[in-house]
Amino acid sequence: MTDTQKAIKFFGPPIVFISAFLALLLFLLGSISLNWRYVHDSPLMIYAGWLITQGSIPYLDFFDMNMPGTYFVSCLMGALFGWKDLGFRIFDLLLLVNISASTFLWMRNFGKLPALTASVSFPLWYLIQGPEMSLQREYIALLPFSWLLLVATSKNSRYHKARFFLAGMFTAATMLIKPHFLILCLPVLIVLIREKVDNYNAFYRSAILLSGLSLPFVATLIYLYKFGALKPFVDIVFNYLPLYAQMTGKHEAISGFQRHIYLLSSMAKGMINLWLVLGISGLVTINRDHIPKYYLYLLGVLLTMATIYPVFSGQFWKYHWIPFYYVALCSGALSAGADFYAKSRWKSIVAYLAILALTFLLSFSAMNLIFRARANDYKFSPPKAGVPDEISEFLTANLKQGDTVQPLDWTGGAVHGMLQAKAPLATRFMYDFHFYHHLSSPYIMSLRHEFVNSLSEKKPRFIVEILKNKPWPNGADASREFSELRSFLHQNYIIAHSTINYRIFSRKK
Repeated sequence: MTDTQKAIKFFGPPIVFISAFLALLLFLLGSISLNWRYVHDSPLMIYAGWLITQGSIPYLDFFDMNMPGTYFVSCLMGALFGWKDLGFRIFDLLLLVNISASTFLWMRNFGKLPALTASVSFPLWYLIQGPEMSLQREYIALLPFSWLLLVATSKNSRYHKARFFLAGMFTAATMLIKPHFLILCLPVLIVLIREKVDNYNAFYRSAILLSGLSLPFVATLIYLYKFGALKPFVDIVFNYLPLYAQMTGKHEAISGFQRHIYLLSSMAKGMINLWLVLGISGLVTINRDHIPKYYLYLLGVLLTMATIYPVFSGQFWKYHWIPFYYVALCSGALSAGADFYAKSRWKSIVAYLAILALTFLLSFSAMNLIFRARANDYKFSPPKAGVPDEISEFLTANLKQGDTVQPLDWTGGAVHGMLQAKAPLATRFMYDFHFYHHLSSPYIMSLRHEFVNSLSEKKPRFIVEILKNKPWPNGADASREFSELRSFLHQNYIIAHSTINYRIFSRKK
């Protein structure tokens, strides 16, 4: 038996077994996740989608800084599966299956084993993060982005025009959810335009691509313009988003040299992890004999761009790193396609160690989550210590036809409770975070003024205020005081229900 045959016999079966083992863990964790409930940011996005299905227009009827694509996805979820937790979980898992399938298809360029490893590894990592990561915007944007990668790396020569058009469509869909994804899409589009597989020149390809790119944007702008939401959307983009972009992950507004230091240090902290090492190890150990070099260059550039991506948000919350983990896991999966009988023995050793490390990191966390779920009979504790359920129960019992509710909250559970109770929003402000930072800004002053005037006009039946576990802006030019709001509440409302976590104001008769 030759050295090559011995190497294949020694290395091959364990890697196949590892992929099968990770796939089994993925199936078990996916089944358990059906018992999860939506938490944290998800209720905000889903409630916005529910408002739209009730006739509200985004930006005009409710103030929010997310892109229109996020609301369209929430509306689609509600239309297909309803607004309950189980429908949310089914929709989430369907997106995950779709991302896994498209990942396998485009990663086949590097071999079937790397494709299988990548298509299992990322979904497993995603579920390991628990319900708080579910349907985050970076995750939703991965769906069109993974299909963009598939279209751009497809070798089917019969549909070149369609490839360029679809690439533009998928890029637009990605940006309508998260505009920052453009830095990841651009390298893919450049590879697609520059490839030499047909007689079309770069200008012709770019024209077709731009036509596909413009279609979703034009359709969205027409929708906003037709329903009078274009002006408020532009107002938010140019007046509020620049202020929000100055906020750190700890809700403190900083600018100038101090912000540059914060961005660099936060990015450096995020980069210091084993996942980046695994991603790089895949790039250097893969057998390159039968792989187009520009595919490897593309993956290397994507790994670099995904590392930079969180800088554009500025908060560096965990879900901002989702693109990084996706690309790092795809890149790390290349180790499964390493030439284990290569002349360079160190590459074989590095590749095998990388696969073992990847397996350990994923399987240890997954089994820990599975055992915890089994110990609790697959039930997880209620979100926010039961606050949304209590608020929902109160509103369901006391709301009458035509009543509206105003939350004074962000992610503390008030909007979640309103979603469960199907409570209509009183003003166009779903949360009050906007009123407590950059207080010297004329724009924030105008928002405060609008909010109090709108409350005076609408006089909602109930006002739900979260007292604990509520994110507050802090630092310079931030405050928790809002004297006009407190005066309005004192004059027009009484406390109908109160706990240490929240209180519900009822309009005076």
